Amino acid sequence: MTNTARSASWPTQLLLGVRMALVGGRDCRLRTLLTAVGVGLGVTALLLAASMPAVRAHRDDRLRAQSGALISAPHADRSDHSLLMADISTSFHGRQVLGRAVHPEGPAAPVPPGLTSYPAPGTMAVSPALAELLRSPSGRLLRDRLPEPITGTVGPAGLVGPGDYAFFLGSDQLADSAQGVVRLDHFADQLPPKPTDPLLVLLTVAGVVILLCPVAVFLAAAVRFGGEARDRRLAALRLAGADRATTARIAAGESLLGSLLGLLVGAGCYLTARQLIERFTVAGLSVFRSDFYPQPVLAAVALLAVPLLAVLVTLLTMRRIAAEPLGVVRGARTRPRRVWWRIALPAAGVALLVGERDQLAVGFGTQGIAIVVTGLLLLLVGTTLLLPPLLDWAGRALRRVDGPPAWQLALARVRFSPETATRPVTGIVVTVAGAIALQSLLGAMATARSTVDARYTDQALITAHFTPGSGARATEYAGQVRGSAGVADVVGYTEFYGTSGDRAVTVWVADCPTLRRFAPITDCADGDVFTARSAAGPATIDPLTVAGAATPWQPPAARAAVTTLTVPDLPPGPPIRTGLLATPGAVPAALLQPQRAILALHTVPGQPDADELARTAVARLDRQAALYRPADPQPDQGFLSIRRALTAGTAAILALIGAGMLVGLLEQLREQRRTLAVLTAFGTRRRTLACSLLWQSGVPVLVGLALAAVSGIGLAAALLYLERLRPVVAWQDVLVLTGVGAAAVLATTLLSLPALWRRTNGGGLRHE
Repeated sequence: MTNTARSASWPTQLLLGVRMALVGGRDCRLRTLLTAVGVGLGVTALLLAASMPAVRAHRDDRLRAQSGALISAPHADRSDHSLLMADISTSFHGRQVLGRAVHPEGPAAPVPPGLTSYPAPGTMAVSPALAELLRSPSGRLLRDRLPEPITGTVGPAGLVGPGDYAFFLGSDQLADSAQGVVRLDHFADQLPPKPTDPLLVLLTVAGVVILLCPVAVFLAAAVRFGGEARDRRLAALRLAGADRATTARIAAGESLLGSLLGLLVGAGCYLTARQLIERFTVAGLSVFRSDFYPQPVLAAVALLAVPLLAVLVTLLTMRRIAAEPLGVVRGARTRPRRVWWRIALPAAGVALLVGERDQLAVGFGTQGIAIVVTGLLLLLVGTTLLLPPLLDWAGRALRRVDGPPAWQLALARVRFSPETATRPVTGIVVTVAGAIALQSLLGAMATARSTVDARYTDQALITAHFTPGSGARATEYAGQVRGSAGVADVVGYTEFYGTSGDRAVTVWVADCPTLRRFAPITDCADGDVFTARSAAGPATIDPLTVAGAATPWQPPAARAAVTTLTVPDLPPGPPIRTGLLATPGAVPAALLQPQRAILALHTVPGQPDADELARTAVARLDRQAALYRPADPQPDQGFLSIRRALTAGTAAILALIGAGMLVGLLEQLREQRRTLAVLTAFGTRRRTLACSLLWQSGVPVLVGLALAAVSGIGLAAALLYLERLRPVVAWQDVLVLTGVGAAAVLATTLLSLPALWRRTNGGGLRHE
């Protein structure tokens, strides 16, 4: 046959394979359906990934509309189209509750995004998710903090996601001279630009590669469903005169039909997921349906890649199979697999990442991203290629282990059909290995990006910082909060800063009982001042220049000097800088009043929701007060948003792999129906077959999980070394993720038991 004739027969042979998949009987159609379902799950994941750029762009637009004007808008003059706004956000059980106090100053004042009109003074407009929370029993504590009647709803334009908690409070008590209150005449200002963070770029690139690689592996396995039955049909074609190349193309045509149908299934699943997306919130991340659509170029690439992958994988698989007229010869290996090149791939990935560390430290341009992607792919692909020889080794080692009939049946399947046993496990191996690496990287980054001093050890301490202008009311605030639910103890003080020459000086103002708690002071009266200094610090304080004060302040002569401090917002120990402890009578009222009052609260140990009760007590004094727990880390918000997205993606991929394993197991039971029926006819108990099914899935998964744990730790070490982070293995995450993989095997086995019972009846003995 000439080359022209061969090329002309390619489409014909592919179409013949498509026709055989359609008219080859119920088994062919069922195999095609299973392939379509498996491919459809993978296509759904690809379309979800292709939607992420649009989701991110829309979230940025919504963030700009929500907070841009408040953060970066220039000062506006009072007019009939101006308004006053203040940030009164809070938090509830770790979730942010975005809050804005608003007051229009004229009839033409622009309405904030998400509102159709301003709420009346003393009333609120809330987001649907917050309204549902406030109506529920679990939101009772938050309702105590937000007692105003609800008269409106915040629409999608004022929210980042449908699960966001947000409210607008109408207020006629705002003054443009108060701290934290801004006057606006428009919205949707640009947010302040942030410099590119190489570490966040690395995290994003690594997350995308690690999450998408299992999808590609899963798709490659899905197009090979029903391989044994297909091989028998190809043997019949060889008997009819087809050569090996023709049978390979016909097999590719069968897989092509399954992949094309899988595109339709995937598109349908994606559209269904898009309709339901607003109902789910994962790790605090929610998305509007209107923001969720795939980028055309990315979607086209994904949809074209799936049928090409189906044809390519089938052709590569057929190269190792000899479909002869009298049967299919897979050929037993007469020599062990060559392992060196399988080890070389992950080793090359590690070498690439480690060797280019100095170059990548300069910045992540196109070349840097290409290096990281290549290194990660080599590591992950190399990991999957190591699974077959490991499973061969495990099968030979376990051959010597005696066991019940269920064990022997499962081990025989693993030994004599290793490809079938390995295929559904590869997705779990890649997913778990990548998830371990991601969680280790996320944990190290969380530690590196959290601003916390290890010397803070008091977990019951919360500090409340009130708005400027409350400096003279610290003691009054402490008295009002003392005795509130959830509060065991509270002290109030005022803190401000000044300069004396070239030295920075901190001043703490409180009554004598409070000062005695801060330092070892014996004699104290209102009007006294005490110097807080290290052993080498100056004994006297020159006049202080305080920001906002018209003239410098000369503190009174110090009554005594102290060398240790226990101020709540300072780490325990000696003073880290020169300071003053002053009573209210020693500080001029004009200097004290504009400062910021601070409360140090100790929550009741062991009381449920003590933190939320303390937040409510403080919010009743000042809605703009900010609460901090000094012993808790303050994470980077940009990092947190990426972490939430990657956590949601990991959950979605694990769900995909679990569903794929179930489809693969059902397809495997369908092919073994005659064998199962014969075993049952000879007296084999169903319990034995069920246990055999569990072991048959469990042995490859246990080997795969061990490989995934080692590979994930190695990948994590390479990524941490790349960014010069402390190499810490997240052992808890390793155990959790491997446990999830093992649980997936148990769950899929239990879900497949009804199909197993149907395959063990006498009808399976019929054969034409």
